[in-house]
Amino acid sequence: MRLINEENKHLASKMIKVTLSVKMNQDAHVPDTMTRIRVLPTVAVVGQSDRVERSSAGGTVMDVYVKFLPNPGSLFYNLMNLCKLIKSLPEVRVVRVVAVGNRPVIFKGRPIVI
Repeated sequence: MRLINEENKHLASKMIKVTLSVKMNQDAHVPDTMTRIRVLPTVAVVGQSDRVERSSAGGTVMDVYVKFLPNPGSLFYNLMNLCKLIKSLPEVRVVRVVAVGNRPVIFKGRPIVI
């Protein structure tokens, strides 16, 4: 008896790779923040795409890529949900979507910023 049906072995939708710029407080701990992003619902992979920048006036800026499995609905809806989840983490102030699948993102002439 087969445990996996051959017809249902694929995911309902493909994973999406998003590049984000996350602005945090000056004293934010980057590894802890990345671990917290990894455990969010729908998130599969998190990695740094660039070095962390720290400044006394602007705080800490971390560029990351996130691979996640979208829920049914539009891409904009899924991006907004992901950004809101990340922004709800401690020390995170602003989340900006830089690219989706290596393509720059602009919605109605403006970048997506939460």
